[in-house]
Amino acid sequence: MPDAPVAEHPPEGTGQTADTAAKPAAKGSAFHPAGQYQECGNCSSQILDQFAKSFDKSARRWELVVYPSLAAFIVLAMYGFFLIYSLTQDIRLMSTSIDPQMGRNMGSLAANVGHLANNIELMSTHLEYISDNMETMSVDMRTMSENIDHMAENVAGMSGNIQGITRIMTEMNARVTEMSTKLDNLTPITANMNDMSHALRIMTSSVGRMGYDMNNAARPMSFINRFMPW
Repeated sequence: MPDAPVAEHPPEGTGQTADTAAKPAAKGSAFHPAGQYQECGNCSSQILDQFAKSFDKSARRWELVVYPSLAAFIVLAMYGFFLIYSLTQDIRLMSTSIDPQMGRNMGSLAANVGHLANNIELMSTHLEYISDNMETMSVDMRTMSENIDHMAENVAGMSGNIQGITRIMTEMNARVTEMSTKLDNLTPITANMNDMSHALRIMTSSVGRMGYDMNNAARPMSFINRFMPW
């Protein structure tokens, strides 16, 4: 739309009022009150000019922020790429320095682990056989302990029999002594009887020692039976 006629402001110091300044404008156009439409003639151009100036200032401020930030981002990206490249190079050097033949060694390790698994399986099978043998051994030990118990009982009975034989031999010795007193006149017979008595004493002591040894053998057997778990 066309701009409305704007009356010129009177120069300062002339003493003109707003009414007197508005009178010349009333000759060629409609009358407009002073202060209402007088200052709106160049309003759009001033606003656009101020907007352009403020946009230019804000753009400059953003340029001062964005361009250094973009440059810093580019520098940091290049530095990060350099760090990643250096890290990969260091890892490659470290892997080659630790073991140049790591692939081959890992293959050997996998094969050895397979052999180890097979050996462990065989060991488990052998342990099963050992457990079966231990069960059989426990049965055999139980049978042996029963046999040892019977043997101990038999040895105890034998010891009683030996004691009876010893008592009988003592009685025989006493009777032989009586016979020797009666046969003092028969010197050869007496000498033979004395020899026989001596032999009987030796045999008696041997039988007594045998009984003592059997008793000593029976005691460890009974002591071992106490430690048997069956």
